[in-house]
Amino acid sequence: MSKRILITGGSGFIGSHLTARWLAEGHEIVILSRRPDAVARRWEGRVTAVSELAELEGRFDWLINLAGEGIADQRWSESRKEVLRDSRVALTERLGRWAQSTDQQFEVVLSGSAIGYYGGFPGAQPALTESSSAGKDFAANLCIDWENAAALLAERAERLVYLRTGVVLGARQGMLARMWLPFRLGLGGPIGSGQQVISWIHIEDYCRAVDFILKSSLTGPINMTAPEPVANARFSRQLAGAMSRPACLPMPSLVTTLVFGELSELLLKGQNVIPKVLSDEGFSWVYSDSREALEAVVRVW
Repeated sequence: MSKRILITGGSGFIGSHLTARWLAEGHEIVILSRRPDAVARRWEGRVTAVSELAELEGRFDWLINLAGEGIADQRWSESRKEVLRDSRVALTERLGRWAQSTDQQFEVVLSGSAIGYYGGFPGAQPALTESSSAGKDFAANLCIDWENAAALLAERAERLVYLRTGVVLGARQGMLARMWLPFRLGLGGPIGSGQQVISWIHIEDYCRAVDFILKSSLTGPINMTAPEPVANARFSRQLAGAMSRPACLPMPSLVTTLVFGELSELLLKGQNVIPKVLSDEGFSWVYSDSREALEAVVRVW
């Protein structure tokens, strides 16, 4: 049955893949974007794009809240932190007020979060599941506030799900887009000790997992990762291998800190996250091995 879907962040990496998938299935897509004209052109008029919540009309079946400035796009100055908060927390709060004022009754709300919720760890650590406690660093507090803001939508939805997203792997977008050039030039390598854990998921599996969740009765936090996290050093070797390049130029911790400032926490620390909810519900991954996932991305780059 066709659904009327409101997506925030619909022009981003994940949102654009979901939009393409749902358009092919015949759903009606409305995207909230700062650049509605560009969105409308990209999708050749097949989606409705608005820049303000006040422009939205009618009821929606699903709300997919993925909006948020890229957390690793710039150094974390105080002004940048405010931008990150506003694009996640403040926007989600505005969505809650809009849903209340327009008497929305969603079948499901999927609201963005991240595995940064659990905090960062410099090396190997016990596995983290959806029931693990929250961290205390900036990224963790950002996710906590983001989820708390989304909780205001609970009374407007039959189900509310928090998508705690890991590193999403796909061609020409996301983390790999920033890593591609140095690794293509043979200048890639592990960061810091290389022991920090990367919890990742291929974009195809991410979209499949979203569809799986929509067809389920699941609620609450869900770790959107593959079942086999990998250490940064191994991930670097696998990416270089997929590109037929060496991976022998590590970035020392001190250099990483000098270059990226507080943002270096995202690079020097990681999370050993296990997608327990998806696994327990019987979801199956196309790409559970990071080497195979990276090779698949490189083939279509």
